[in-house]
Amino acid sequence: MSAQAEVNFAWAEALLGALAAAGLRQVVASPGSRSTPLTLAAFRNPDLELRMVLDERSAGFFALGMAKASGVPVALVATSGSAIANWMPAVVEADMARVPLLLLSADRPPELQNRGANQTMEQAGLFGGHVRSFVQLPPAEEETAWFAPLAARLVEASLRPLAGPVHVNVPFREPLVPGREMRADTALHSGPLRLSSQKIPQPESVEAIARILREGRGAIVCGSEALGEEARAAICDLARRLDAPVHADILSGLRSGHDEHRILAHPDQVVRVAPVPDWILRFGGTPVSKALLTLFEAARGRPQIVVSASPRLSDPAGTASHVVEADAAALCSGLNVTPGPAEWIKEILSLDALAAETAETVSADPEPFEGSVVLTLMRALPAETPVFLGNSLAVRAADWFGGRGAVPLRLFGSRGVSGIDGNVSTAFGIAAVEGPAVAVVGDLAFQHDLGALALGRDLPLAILVLDNGGGGIFDHLAQAGLPEFTAGWLTPQALDPVAAARAFGLHAETADTTPAAVAAVIAALARPGASVIRVPIDRRASLARFRRFFSALPKERQT
Repeated sequence: MSAQAEVNFAWAEALLGALAAAGLRQVVASPGSRSTPLTLAAFRNPDLELRMVLDERSAGFFALGMAKASGVPVALVATSGSAIANWMPAVVEADMARVPLLLLSADRPPELQNRGANQTMEQAGLFGGHVRSFVQLPPAEEETAWFAPLAARLVEASLRPLAGPVHVNVPFREPLVPGREMRADTALHSGPLRLSSQKIPQPESVEAIARILREGRGAIVCGSEALGEEARAAICDLARRLDAPVHADILSGLRSGHDEHRILAHPDQVVRVAPVPDWILRFGGTPVSKALLTLFEAARGRPQIVVSASPRLSDPAGTASHVVEADAAALCSGLNVTPGPAEWIKEILSLDALAAETAETVSADPEPFEGSVVLTLMRALPAETPVFLGNSLAVRAADWFGGRGAVPLRLFGSRGVSGIDGNVSTAFGIAAVEGPAVAVVGDLAFQHDLGALALGRDLPLAILVLDNGGGGIFDHLAQAGLPEFTAGWLTPQALDPVAAARAFGLHAETADTTPAAVAAVIAALARPGASVIRVPIDRRASLARFRRFFSALPKERQT
């Protein structure tokens, strides 16, 4: 029996117990030796649910998905060395998307640093400015009473004022395995003080904004950050009082769960040709739509009010004239406004109706393409189904064709840095919290995160693979004209998604029509584990149908 091993376990138990008292409930760990005390303490703490994920990169995105769905911090545990470096893509996404994570990296003790010891590297500050806070713990010792206030501060830092990852580096000396059965003692910890995050806008700011909104033709824009139920309701109410259009990103959540016609069904298409509004009121981060970003440029010099509940500004083009850090629902409710010109909303809604009619026509053919698949799927899914929209053509197809529906859906994406890495792992994390879920991803995003399929034995996730033979998004970009396009950007792969999924023991099938694909997804939601549904898409035919859709509206912006 080793006193050091028992001190290690007691140290890890105290840290995990204090974090549990501060609100932590989920831990995602990867197998490793140096992290044994942390993993063992998580296993034995009845207040924590631990899931083991073999691949640290997949584990990072899995935890990210869980935290996205729950809104509370999820802890990651891994051994020392290159293992934790595999967290980096998920850490960057969590930073930019403001997702709370607690990174608990095991490490070698100080006497093994800078001596060529195996699996030892500089871990302090590894994630740089992508974490809200970094704490270097000393090697395990008997005194642990100070963990309770530390844990409260760590959890608070992951949530406020700007949610994101927090890194704690935890060195352990060998031996690592205690010589007797030790159980976590959760009675030692009490919960921290909870602070309100409500941001009430100043009355003078509210009145200044109201004066702007009372003049001329305006528009509300909601970006790719999911807005809460109260914010969505308040924005709908404000749109009615202003009689103004709302250009809502598909990921904002505003385009499902109601029949408010001022929430445009196809904002990307409308904004390409509609007149530039006299003012723009912006919520919820940066939109997926490039056309909306172009609108911000076109409206440079006119009032553009950016409202955010966090201190991080979302204004990539630098066109904001006013920035308000406030709760969206509180601000909208406090605005005393009057309706805008009746002809303005009528003109915008007529363009939206034309775009909706064209979407129906282009999608009528049962031959699948990205637009028809997402349009049909989002209409068929049961209410409150969690849907993860993968980067990069999948989420754009949903934004272009997803329309507006009365059935509420829980929509998720990874638009912090918008990578295709970890999309499937993130979707599995969402399913772990929310229950049966859907992921819509391209074939390259699927292959990029193939190891995530190991998570699928007991998690109900329907993975819809839009297989267009490579990077179909680049067909819509200037790179498509390069002679090196196929080799350098399209990069078609030889992987068979169905065979790959079956190799992991998952249900998998190919659906050759849009109705068959949607029916397969609905059936998959009733299975206890994951399913993969591959939809083969003719890339050239798909591009032609997208172009038909975009060409239906006038080609020049109206005045």
